[in-house]
This record gives sequence, C-alpha cells and structure tokens, in this order.
Amino acid sequence: MSDLSGVWSFGPSGMQAFWIWLTFGVLMLAAEVFLGTQWLLWSAAAAGVVAVACLTGAPLGVVGQVIVFAVLSLIMTLLTRRFLKTAAPHGDVNDQQARLLGKQAQVLSGFEITGGERTGRVMFDGVEWPAVLRGDGEAALPTAAAVIIERVHEGRLYVRSV
Repeated sequence: MSDLSGVWSFGPSGMQAFWIWLTFGVLMLAAEVFLGTQWLLWSAAAAGVVAVACLTGAPLGVVGQVIVFAVLSLIMTLLTRRFLKTAAPHGDVNDQQARLLGKQAQVLSGFEITGGERTGRVMFDGVEWPAVLRGDGEAALPTAAAVIIERVHEGRLYVRSV
C-alpha cells in the first residue's frame, strides 16, 4: 500500500501559496467587476479562504488547496440565492416612472383638444406635469379634479378621470 501523505504536501505552501491564491482571487474579483455575473464572486471568496488557510500552516499541498477551493466554490455557488437578494417583485424602487402609475393627481388646468389629444396640466406629489386625458367625449374636468395616472411617456402623464 502506498503512502499518500506526500500527495497532500507537495507544492507551494505558507506565504508563497498565500500570495498565489490571493492574486488568483483578486484577478477573479476584477473579472467579476467587469462581467457582473455574480458567479466569479464566490470563486474569488473561496480563493481568499484558501489563501488564509495556507497561512495557518495546515499541511495542504497543491492538491489539497485545489480540492478545498473547488468544494468551497461549489458550496458558495449553490448557496448564492441565500446570500444575494432577488429582484423586488414590484420592480426597481428607483424607477421614477413606475412609482407614478395608478396614483392620483390633481388637475391644474383644463384639458382642451390640441392636435387630436386632450392636453392639460396636473399636479402630482408637488410637481406640475403636462398630461394627456384618455377617453373620448368626456366632459371638461374642473380644476382640482382627481385623475389616475395610467402611463408615463416622454415626460407626459397619460391620465383618466376617476
């Protein structure tokens, strides 16, 4: 029966292995910054853990280091959903237009027909917006009437009466 202890202890160890794994991790992290896939992030973290493990003086040769790296990368990748937040179910919180949809605004000026559209001005959240009233044959809306925002396009709100 052969002795396998030599397999685990050959190759760089200590400070040399630390710098090799740390450089490898930083290079993967740099690639992650440019790619933005979030998959290399976990391998970069695993390389950092192996780098720190090399400083402990554990008898990890190249084979042991690669096995630890592979196992940690696999575990961290499989647990990605626990570490990273998924997209919000209601869209991006910073999307200014999406937060307007379905909200009420107040009419500031009447909706006269110009260019085939009933245009006017509405106030929403303290900001005055140009608006287009949807619907045909509706009576004129008085000032301060409530309207519902249905769409935002090219800086104009498309509204309907309440």
